[in-house]
Amino acid sequence: MKTRNFATMATATLALAMTASPAFAGSAEVHTKMVDYADLNLASPAGQKRLEQRIEAAARSVCSVHENRIGTRLRSPELDACLANARAGAKKQVATIMSDQRRGG
Repeated sequence: MKTRNFATMATATLALAMTASPAFAGSAEVHTKMVDYADLNLASPAGQKRLEQRIEAAARSVCSVHENRIGTRLRSPELDACLANARAGAKKQVATIMSDQRRGG
């Protein structure tokens, strides 16, 4: 059983990828950001909160939130859509992971 848990943890760094169309690329280009959760206990509220923080940081990175824009501090509709897409995609993946873990997978 200990070996199985180790194998599950080893793949945890690869299992959660977040994809989103970049906010300002104007193309069908897709970026992916890996989010590591192998060190988290997703059964605990603290572990879930930490994963949410990592996902938010990854979404902001994928969508280039911190990219310098000239002329305005307002977020564009494209950026908002990118963030919403990234968060929704990650949320689906986390739900699948949590469901698998509850079933003992």
